[in-house]
Amino acid sequence: MALACLLVLAACGEGPDHPKATAPAAEPGTCDESKSGGAGAWKPVLTEFRAYLETSGPADVKSHVKDAKLRDCPGGDREANVLTDYDPHLDAPNVDAETKKKADQVAQAFTEWRDHQFHDEGWVYVINGAVETVTKRAW
Repeated sequence: MALACLLVLAACGEGPDHPKATAPAAEPGTCDESKSGGAGAWKPVLTEFRAYLETSGPADVKSHVKDAKLRDCPGGDREANVLTDYDPHLDAPNVDAETKKKADQVAQAFTEWRDHQFHDEGWVYVINGAVETVTKRAW
């Protein structure tokens, strides 16, 4: 029976010798906008994220967060952009170690907030004013 199934698959151009063609996957941590339904609209979350930072986050992070927004991705994940003032010369991705460390702190605070408050999954990008990624992190 298994042999008959393999013969049928091979005749259709699929099977071990003819793998089924698939569309290229999106880069990990990005919304795959080619999927049915597309990515959702960006929603502002700055007020809520700053409130979390006020009570539970690192004290020195809140004043550096200038904007935060989130959108739903096809498949149930989420994607967030957090704008900071940590890369004033717009050097991303070639920022110095101290800037990267500070951006990582923001990303960690964001992921902790989403995990504790919402128990959802996604990717956060800490960006500079030129919308270049300084760091990214999954939650």
